[in-house]
Amino acid sequence: MDKKESETLISFLNEKWQGSTCPMCHVGKWSVQDKVFELREFRGGSLVLGGTPIIPIIPITCGNCGNTILINAITAGIAKSEKEEKNG
Repeated sequence: MDKKESETLISFLNEKWQGSTCPMCHVGKWSVQDKVFELREFRGGSLVLGGTPIIPIIPITCGNCGNTILINAITAGIAKSEKEEKNG
């Protein structure tokens, strides 16, 4: 992510995040990834191209227990949906 995207994500988290502690270990030491990853449907271990939706996600990980929360990058304003890409 570039600086603008990082600022957008932090603003989104500051607005939406209602709890500061991890729901698993109750420690509040979080690490936000600086990259957007892809989440795909699992189809028996085979890589399926085309027609399968891909969800862009940003992992946020608890530094104490490793619990990971996935934030949808489209909802957070970091990535555009396929429909938005086509419409410009």
